[in-house]
Order: sequence, then structure tokens, then C-alpha cells
Amino acid sequence: MAAVFLAPATVFAADPKIDLDIISTGDGAKLQFTNSECPSDPGFAGCVNIAKGSKNWIKWELSQDAWQDGWMLTGLQLILEDPELTDCIVRDFNVDPSTGQANNFRVQGNGQYGKNWDANDCEFAYEVGYLVFARNKHTGEEANSDPIIRNGGRN
Repeated sequence: MAAVFLAPATVFAADPKIDLDIISTGDGAKLQFTNSECPSDPGFAGCVNIAKGSKNWIKWELSQDAWQDGWMLTGLQLILEDPELTDCIVRDFNVDPSTGQANNFRVQGNGQYGKNWDANDCEFAYEVGYLVFARNKHTGEEANSDPIIRNGGRN
């Protein structure tokens, strides 16, 4: 599972981007994260670190091969497991408080790219799991994965 770590102070840094590929498993297709945006944990594929005080778009991009094979990004869901974090996650990522579905996940480039705003406005740092979803327009097959976002918080 990957993570996003958010820290406070209003800073607009370069938007982190996670690269994705599609792999075949015995249970069907799966999204595989191929890089990390967590400097302290570069081997943690799919991890996103948002520095304290930063506000950023978080971007995801399918590989050219996966996109040419018909795969398109379709959605983002944040995992609302900790009731104490739910309000922060809902505000920071504009997600549905019941499902964790991102209300403003923007799919672009005919499905090859997706992004979601992270306001990183919680007063404390936290980590949150997330799922990115994709669908193959030729076969209807669906795929997802589940990394972590580390939010550093507001102050």
C-alpha cells in the first residue's frame, strides 16, 4: 500500500506524479505503480509525499503501452478507515464522506492521465491509503491498486 504524507504551510511545489502500468495476474489485471514520490522511501512505489504547508495536484499517468492497449483511468478512492481522519481527508481531497470517492478526480488525455487536488489543510500530518481505478475500453476489464498518501499537514 502506498501513502501520501502532507505537511503544513502554504507552498506550491512541483506536482507529484505517479506512473502506472497494467500487469496481468491470476485474478485479472492490476495497476502497478512504477515510481515513488516519497523522498524518504524511494522504493515505496505509489507513495506520494506532500510537504508540510504545500498544496498540490497529485497526478497519475498510465504507461503508453497500457494506454495503447485500451486502458483508461476512471477514478480515485481514498480509504476512510480512521474516523478521526475522515473530516481531514474529505476536506483535503474533496471526497464523498461515505465512499471515499474523489468528487473532482480529473481524467485527461483520453484517459491516460488523472489528477486530484490535495489542499493539505489538516492541522496535523497523516497517511491515507488510496485506490486508482482503470478500465479497458476494448474488453471492459477493470483494474485497481492501493498505495498511500502522506500528508504533512497545514502548520
